[in-house]
Amino acid sequence: MPIIKRLNINKFTSEKDNDAFIAELNQMWLDWDDRSISSQLSVDICKDINDPTRMTAFVTIVGADALDTLNEWSKKTVLPVRSKYDHENIMIDADLIASISK
Repeated sequence: MPIIKRLNINKFTSEKDNDAFIAELNQMWLDWDDRSISSQLSVDICKDINDPTRMTAFVTIVGADALDTLNEWSKKTVLPVRSKYDHENIMIDADLIASISK
């Protein structure tokens, strides 16, 4: 089963907007309850330590079905909230090639 790593980078016009979106995104993920794929998704939500107006969400997705479900949920739930804020976004979906821990 393929493992996909999604990197979402958002840069907002203010730290206040960034913090507000991070709080909303965190709650959206906590509220989302799709048991059919819950074991196939994880997210790390991070605030940039060098730029307080920038945040990242690192999503690990196992399998094509989970990716499809995530994309639908994101379009319905996350994007309308994020669109309330003036921001720039970069999204990268990548196949996991190696995972190394030391």
